[in-house]
Amino acid sequence: MLPPSTGDGYGANWAALAGRTRGKMSPDGVARRLIPASAGVLVMSGLTLLASAAGWRLLSIIGAVLTLLLAVASLVAVRPWLRGAQGLPAQDGEDGAAFLESLPSPSLLVSKDGVILGNNRLVGELLPALGEAAYGLAGQRLDEAFLPPYFGNWRPLLQQALKEGKPLESRHEQYFLENQSGICRVWISPVEQGSFPGKSLLIAIQDISKEAAERAALLEASEREAGIFEGVPVKIAVLDRNFRLVRCNQSMMQWIYDTGGPEEAALSGLPALDIMPQEFRADWKHILRRVLVEGRAFEQPRVHQEVKGVDFFHRVRLHPLTDEQGSVREALLLFEDVTEYVRLERRLAETTDYLNLLIESLNDGFYAMDAQGRFSFCNQAFLDMLGISGSDELFQKEATEIVMPDESKKVERMMERRRRGEKVFFETFLRRQGDIPLPVQISSAPLFRAGRFMGIVGIAHDLSERRRLEAMVERSHQDLEKAYEELSVLDKMKSDFIAIASHELRTPLSIIKGYSDAFQYGELGDLSSFQMDKIKIMNARADQMTKIINDLLDVTRLEEGRLVGERWPAPVDGLIINAVSEYKSRAAKCGQELRYAVEENLPPVSVDVWRVHQVMENLIGNAIKFTPEGGLIEVAARSASEPGMIEIEIRDTGPGIPASEQRKLFTMFYQVETDSTRSAGGLGLGLVISKGIVEGHGGHIWVESETGTGSSFKFTLPVSKED
Repeated sequence: MLPPSTGDGYGANWAALAGRTRGKMSPDGVARRLIPASAGVLVMSGLTLLASAAGWRLLSIIGAVLTLLLAVASLVAVRPWLRGAQGLPAQDGEDGAAFLESLPSPSLLVSKDGVILGNNRLVGELLPALGEAAYGLAGQRLDEAFLPPYFGNWRPLLQQALKEGKPLESRHEQYFLENQSGICRVWISPVEQGSFPGKSLLIAIQDISKEAAERAALLEASEREAGIFEGVPVKIAVLDRNFRLVRCNQSMMQWIYDTGGPEEAALSGLPALDIMPQEFRADWKHILRRVLVEGRAFEQPRVHQEVKGVDFFHRVRLHPLTDEQGSVREALLLFEDVTEYVRLERRLAETTDYLNLLIESLNDGFYAMDAQGRFSFCNQAFLDMLGISGSDELFQKEATEIVMPDESKKVERMMERRRRGEKVFFETFLRRQGDIPLPVQISSAPLFRAGRFMGIVGIAHDLSERRRLEAMVERSHQDLEKAYEELSVLDKMKSDFIAIASHELRTPLSIIKGYSDAFQYGELGDLSSFQMDKIKIMNARADQMTKIINDLLDVTRLEEGRLVGERWPAPVDGLIINAVSEYKSRAAKCGQELRYAVEENLPPVSVDVWRVHQVMENLIGNAIKFTPEGGLIEVAARSASEPGMIEIEIRDTGPGIPASEQRKLFTMFYQVETDSTRSAGGLGLGLVISKGIVEGHGGHIWVESETGTGSSFKFTLPVSKED
């Protein structure tokens, strides 16, 4: 086998080259072989002479034999070097040199031991760094003539070529000589014929640096293409005209595996039908024929596949790939994952449906208008307000077309305000079918995008029911005003009657009271004990009647807001002491203890002293009336929890008041039903008047009681702000 051509041969004179190298041999090679052998011969010769001198005949014979063997071994060791030094015979050398120079590649003839027997001139061109030495390599070893690792593995290669007896091509070798480097391909062929010595080898070298550079450039371009092929976020596969998979990117490879396809090693030649979604398989051959035969692209925007219980969606595209003549040679299959887009689309649809549901569920009419003022959207409630069956009838109409004629100018003004960016609220009348006016309240706002007016959104609230209720309220108000006027007349009549009756009653009562007092105190003569008892009863009944008349007059003043008069600062202890002193003897007659307790350093209160005394009279009198003999009545004054107020309490040990009765105590003419109330009489106005007096001062009055534990009436009065 001969190496491929790398250039023209030179046909140099091999004999001249052989003459320059004949007789030359490697000193290092001779030294490595002759020095150990010579040393052995000398040592054995010396030992043999010593044995002979000593008379050891047997040892002398053995030493002589060993010396002879060492000499023969030395000749055998240097024989290859002697042959190399002698070169080729003259005639054979010239033929061998001519053959080497005729080869189109740098070539060397090497012995089986790796000694260079000859080389052609192209070796010097391949390795110019060797200079003139490139023409005199004969006798050198391969590993000496060339720097490792160019022929660093020459011995196994030579032995393999000799063993197999046939030409051998080595792997690509990279050589380095000083500043020179490159890539070469090496052929080794055994030679045992013609002019060449037996068991020699012919080595031919081809410099493929340029070829390797071109291959590296192609590889780089291929890797760049593969980077693009793998880098795009799309699953890509290339199909041949037999509808089989040629290659695919990693994304497609993983998808095929995830969907039940084979692993990477078995993908090549896989039928395209095996990787296509189920819904395509029926028409797949037709689709591929359309692409590969007719050269027409195919696209399906959304294809569903379920993988391990998860839904995926892809946009599937097939594009024909043509050659320079325009013939379709392959098809490019693209799977673009649009799952997230589909999910967003569905979410948007759900949100839109939800918003539509919300808008349709409104009782009010909802509408939208474009920038030209025409309706573009509305809910059913708005159509019902207008009495229109479908939205098509409303769309493209302007606002002035759906209101009563006399409302058009108002609507136009509101439209201009919204174009200026204002939100508007106004009332108008929609024009229903048959020109029936419908009162509505409009609440609307402008829509802007990037500063540009886009339209209007608004809500129309039906005012029909409100107008009806307003009319009813107005009629009721008028009826109430009329009733109030009538009640006012009746109330005035009542007040006048009470005033007249009180006046008419007080005059004879004053006379009766005067005479009864005169009889009781002996001013009109002495009376018998029987007469005196009757006079006392008459006097008590006159006092009772006078109190009833005064209470009726106070109720009238309370209703008119005239019950509380001018207020002055008054000491709290003075108010308490006066009231207790007045009722102390009465309590003692009933077998009760009446006492008081006033917190020290209480500020004065701002009150109408006579009216506050009236409140305390009512409460202490009630306590005496309802407390049994031997009971205790306490009057106390302290600072209230409410800032700026004083709290006064009248507490007794009476029977207590049920919770159901407590809510009614401060209502007019109400009395707790007991034996005491039946015997004491009265109209049940005392607590009502007391409440009016306390609240007239800005305070509060309340009761705390439980059945069987007595009662506690408390009220508050404001602290005086005067020094």
